[in-house]
Amino acid sequence: MDDETKKRSEEVALFRYGLIADLVRIEPGTKGLYRLLEVKAAEDYCIPGSTRTRVAEETLRTWLRLYRRGGFEALKPKPRKDAGDSPTWASTC
Repeated sequence: MDDETKKRSEEVALFRYGLIADLVRIEPGTKGLYRLLEVKAAEDYCIPGSTRTRVAEETLRTWLRLYRRGGFEALKPKPRKDAGDSPTWASTC
């Protein structure tokens, strides 16, 4: 992984952690947790490497679960398994 890829991965993980940081100490299943996620999902964000501005509640729940299981490293995006491969739609038969 080159330095630029590592830097981008760190930026993404920091962004993700920033959204869930105040929720990580709340026990799963605690009353009001889903409401907090709903409020966060209604906000607009400047998402690193993306033109999107919203994050879905389900995505926030996934990031929270990943962080609880694997810490900060788990929030880093995983490299695509097909990175470097030609897209199937570009196939010339």
